[in-house]
Amino acid sequence: MQEETTWGIIAWIIPLIGAILALILRPNYKYAKYWAYLNLSFFIVIIVSAIITGVLSLIPFIGWIISALVWVALLILWIIGIIKSASNVYWKPPVIYDVARMLGIEKI
Repeated sequence: MQEETTWGIIAWIIPLIGAILALILRPNYKYAKYWAYLNLSFFIVIIVSAIITGVLSLIPFIGWIISALVWVALLILWIIGIIKSASNVYWKPPVIYDVARMLGIEKI
C-alpha cells in the first residue's frame, strides 16, 4: 500500500506529467489512478483559470486582485491535495472532482 500511496503523491504533485506517469506505469493501482484523474482535472481547471484570469487581468486593479485570488486559491488546493494524497485519503475537491467525474473517475 505504501507504493500505491507514493504513486498517488506522484500523480498529484506534478500536474499532467505525474498523472500520465501514474496511469502508464501503475495502471492497476486504484489509489494512484484516482489521484491521476484528479490531477488531470486539476490541470484542466488550471488551463481554464489561466484563460479567465488572463482576460480579467486586462481590467486594472480589480482584475488583478481577482486573478491573484484565483491563483492563490489554486495553490492552496494543490498543497491540500499533496497532504491528502500523502494521507491515503480519497479527497473530493469542489469543481476538480466534478471535472474528474466527467473524465470517468467513478469507473476506477
